[in-house]
Amino acid sequence: MQEIKIYHSVWRTLLLLLCGAAFTYASVMILMDSRTNFFMNIIAVIGVVFFGLGSLFMLIMVVRERLAHQPFMTITDKSVIVRGTKAFVVNFSDVQSFKMIHVGSQKFVAIHYKPNVEVQKMEDASFLGRMVRRINMGVGDAQEHLGTTGMSMKIEELFSILNDRLKQA
Repeated sequence: MQEIKIYHSVWRTLLLLLCGAAFTYASVMILMDSRTNFFMNIIAVIGVVFFGLGSLFMLIMVVRERLAHQPFMTITDKSVIVRGTKAFVVNFSDVQSFKMIHVGSQKFVAIHYKPNVEVQKMEDASFLGRMVRRINMGVGDAQEHLGTTGMSMKIEELFSILNDRLKQA
């Protein structure tokens, strides 16, 4: 089978960047206004940091994806390679099943590893990593999830492809 490459959606990312730029601009305008009080200045600084750095991070990530031709997610016959803030590989031989879950309005693909792999991943994780994995187990019923928001492929299609590849592995 062929390798499937999934990128972030350019239009969704552009819309997110425009919204982030608008909020950053509004925060800067609040900072420049001499009539604002201390509390509003603190809120404006938080807005600049959060929206400004968030927009910059998204821009860098998408430009890097497109220029380097490195997709966010690559699905091969044997694994799924995810290149996010922290890159990781999901081998189909380690996976027991995939499950589509909803957390609020967001959709995720939960990765249910085989019991021995789950124990090993928990032992290999740092203290903070173990905490995050326990929270993920409580919220999403799996240690790891594949986020699908803002990608060029719909979650249903991704879920179908992952299950097909899992059956063939």
